[in-house]
Parts: sequence; C-alpha cells; structure tokens
Amino acid sequence: MSDPSKQERKVSPQKRVASYILRYKKVFIGGALCGAGSAVVMMLVTWLIKLFFDAMEMDKGHGGHHLLMMVCVGTIGCYVLNWVFSYGQTYLLSFGSNRVAADLRNDIYSHIQSLPLSFFDRTRTGHIISRIANDIGLIQNGSNVIVPLVRAPLIIVVGLGIMFLTSWKLSLIAAIVAPLMALTITKIGRKMKTLTSLLQITLADLTAALEDAMVGMRVIKSFGTEDYEIDKFAEHNRRSLRATMRGVKRNAAVTPTLEFLGALGAVGVIYYGASLVQQPHSPMTVGSLVQYFALLNLVQASARQFGQVTVTYQQTMAGAERVFEMIDEKSDLVEAPDAITLPTVCGRVEFRDVTFEYKKGIPVLRNVSFTMEPGKVVALVGPSGAGKSTIAYLIPRFYDVLDGAVLVDGVDVREVTLNSLRKHIGIVPQETILFTGTVRENISYGRFDATDEEVIEAAKAARAHEFIAQLKEGYNTIVGERGVALSGGERQRISIARALLRNPRILILDEATSSLDSTSESLVQEALERLMQGRTTLVIAHRLSTITKADHILAIRDGRVAESGTFRELLAAGGLFHSLYNTQFRPEQTGLAVD
Repeated sequence: MSDPSKQERKVSPQKRVASYILRYKKVFIGGALCGAGSAVVMMLVTWLIKLFFDAMEMDKGHGGHHLLMMVCVGTIGCYVLNWVFSYGQTYLLSFGSNRVAADLRNDIYSHIQSLPLSFFDRTRTGHIISRIANDIGLIQNGSNVIVPLVRAPLIIVVGLGIMFLTSWKLSLIAAIVAPLMALTITKIGRKMKTLTSLLQITLADLTAALEDAMVGMRVIKSFGTEDYEIDKFAEHNRRSLRATMRGVKRNAAVTPTLEFLGALGAVGVIYYGASLVQQPHSPMTVGSLVQYFALLNLVQASARQFGQVTVTYQQTMAGAERVFEMIDEKSDLVEAPDAITLPTVCGRVEFRDVTFEYKKGIPVLRNVSFTMEPGKVVALVGPSGAGKSTIAYLIPRFYDVLDGAVLVDGVDVREVTLNSLRKHIGIVPQETILFTGTVRENISYGRFDATDEEVIEAAKAARAHEFIAQLKEGYNTIVGERGVALSGGERQRISIARALLRNPRILILDEATSSLDSTSESLVQEALERLMQGRTTLVIAHRLSTITKADHILAIRDGRVAESGTFRELLAAGGLFHSLYNTQFRPEQTGLAVD
C-alpha cells in the first residue's frame, strides 16, 4: 500500500480527514439528504401545528372538523416520513464513519509496519495502540457531524425566514440572544481542542502503563510489587480522569448555556406574542403563535446542535493531528530507488569497518570488520552491552550503519530490497515470540503456503513433533497469547521449526537454553545443531558447547572486535576471551579455571 503521507505531507489535518470522507461521498451525501429531508418534514409539522390550532378555533363554530381530520392524518404521515429519513440518516452516517475509521486504521497500521526498529525503540507500545484505538475514534465521531452541518443550517436559515415572515417584531426579540449564543459556542469550542489533546496524551500513558503491566505480570508477581503497580496505574488513571473532567466541564456547559439563552428569547416571544394575539383584528392567531414558537424551538435546538458540532470538530482535529503525526513519521531505513532483488545466496557475510550508533554522538560499534564464510559458524562473546546483538541486527538491516558497510555475497545490504534480503535470513531470538493462533500457524509464519507435510517435517527436525502430537488438538492447538500454553522449551522448538521451514542460508541465533530444564535444553540444543547444518550461522554464544563447536570466535568489547580466532587460539592468547572463559563459560564444567 502506498504511503498517503508522501503526497499529503504539508496538507492540513482538515483536508486529510476530508480526503478519507470523500472516498464515501455518495454515502455521506445520501445521509445529508436524509437529514435535510428530516428537517423539511419537521418544519412542515410546525405548519400543520398552525393548521391544527386554527382548525380547533373553526371547529367551535362547527366548520373545521374536516380540516382537523386532514391535519391529524397529515401529521401521522409526516412522522412516518421522518422515520424513513431518520433511519437512512443514522444508517448511512454510521456506515460512512465506520468505513473512514477502518481505512484510517489500515493506513496507520500499514505505515507502522514499514517503520524501522528504531521507531519502536523510542515509542511505547501503549502510545501506538492509543493512536489506533482512541484518536481514530475521535475522527470517527467527528465524521458524524456531516449531517448536522447540513441539517442545522437548513433549519436555522429556513426557520428564521418563516419566522420573520410571520412576525418580524417577534423575530427581533428572539434574535437578541443570538450573539450571546455565538460567543458561547466560539469560546468553549476554542478551548476543547487543547483539552482533547491533553486527554489523548493521558489516555496514551494509561494504555502504555496497562500494556507494560500485562506483559510483565510474571515479574510483578515474582517481586511482589502488585501494590506498587496498582498505585502507579491509579496515578495514570487520576491524570486521565482529571483531563477528562476538564473537557466534560466545558462540554457540559454548552447545552444548558444555550438552552438558558434560548429560554430568555422564548419568554420574550411568549409574552409579546400573547399580547399580539389579544389585539383586535391582529393577523397573529393562536395557530400562528404556536407555529412560531415551535419554529423557535426547532431553530434553537439546531443552534445547540450546531454548537455541539463546533466542540466535536475541535476534538476531531485534536485526534487527527495525533493520527497524522504518526502516519507522517519518516522511516530512516529507506530502500534505494534502484534497489536490486538479491538472488539465491551462498551465505558469505562481511562487516567492513562498520560504525553504528543508536543515539547521535554515542557510537555502539566502532570500525568492526570480520567475514563469515558460507556454511561456517561464527560465535560472538563479550560482556553485556558490548554490541553483540547490534552486530546481529545489522545483517538483516534492521538498522543502517553510520559508516562502513555490511555485505552479503559481496553486495551491500543497502543496495538490495529488504524482502529479498530478509527471506534468506532466519532468526531464532533469545526471547521466543509466538503469536496467538495455532501451532501450525506459528510454524508456517513467513511460509504461509507451506503444506501440512512440510510443517510436520520441520517440526520433526526441530524435535517438536512428539509433544505437538500429544496436544489435545495437535497442530491445530491454540498456543495462547505469546505461547503461554506451552513451556519454554516447547516454544523454543516451535521457533526453531519456523526457522527450518523458512530454510534460510544465513542464520542468526541468540541462544536461550539457560532457563530451561536439562531435558528441554538437550532437545533444544539438538534442534539448534540440526538447524545450523550447512548454513552460515552467527551465534550470540551463552554456552561453552556452542563456542567449542564454532569455526570462528569474535570477542567483542566496547563496540570493537577485541580478539578473533578459534577456541584454542583465543584461550592460549590469555586476553579478553580467556577472562570470559573463566568467568562465564568455564564454570559450566567441574574443575579449576584455566590460569
């Protein structure tokens, strides 16, 4: 899907929201026409009310019974017609607004998928979810004002016209409060945009806090910090509540203020209108006064509705600015216009004087150079924060290097399309990620066209088929959110089966067996060894067995390759690797550390 923000980068939020609405212009026009039809019918009812009271006066002399019956039938017919128009208005408006919201959600989600990992490193998940859920909801609600924008002005203009024709003196009295109404609407509406922006920010913080707690529930339980988390969430909730109530106070003032001002005008109309009716030979009949008063109520109700539209509009624009701010988020990872498709690769990976930084001015890698030959295993060792994971993430181009180059089969990864690069790379992370769905869906993720036989074969190679077959629904068993229904070893073997099914030439492993029991660890290690066979493999090593089997070892310190060589070469050198061996790896075995 093309990114609409590229064409609309400098377009105002109002026009951008309008562009989505115009996709369904026939629907909204239909809803607007229904709203206009309803307005016309309701004004016709006020005329029938006049005839009704006039007929009652005539009926005293036994001359208006037939007219009275006609008025009653006409009134019923008007309300039947109004039902049709009201239903059409509500249905069409709801259909259009929901489609607009769905399109916005699709566009923002598609754009989020195109953003690099650096965006997710600096943006909380809860804030992203809030933009999609809460802010788009404001725009959806805002698109509902289209019909009132047509209906309210129509009633106000036509109604005022009839009122002036009926009695310009009464209309002047009623119009005294109009400037006060306009001032109230403008003042409250102007403030609502700021208050709504504040509310959406606090809602985003609340959503982020909730998301953090749900993800980290096991940690919360293990540390016994439930009360702390409850207090933290309650504080976010209080901030959101305060922001909500500030907006509610403003919003709540709109309708009663306009009703009070309208009542002042209505009292003047009733008082003066009654005196006109009582005057001899006055053109103002009881029916005319009642019609006038009905029209006045209809016009005032439309004015109140128009005032609420102004408030809703400001809220919509506040939500639109936040939504389009995210859609306008620029990716710092852009494919070259002439990017080529990477053909079938042998698997040679080269880092050539690579320098990289997450934050400007703070290098994480400095002039890193090494080569991984096809089919060989390269292990990365080093203290925490040395840059091992960063090296691994640069191969599939999750980030772009600041200087130097990463090459696959001699081709700079910045010169090839991302899809063609990443389809040759398989990753088994330390934290196994499974999606809510079936076992089969998780294994075939990325190979959606895989047959059942291929899925089972991959599971067998990953030593996962036996436990899957024992599950209640087999490969159709729902694994639960994040694979909660499975053990750590089972999740890891499904992850390995997923990588095997993809059949990549380049493999990146962040070993994750330290937290597993001995049986699960043995099975996972066996599955990993099968996965590594014949593939160029980069391993962030946590276990001695992996290091001893590696063809080459890189000892990383402070973002540099401090040492490189085979296991025996580095151990004999007595440098960084020797120290790491004694402190991190050697304790796995019994016996004394090497001096």
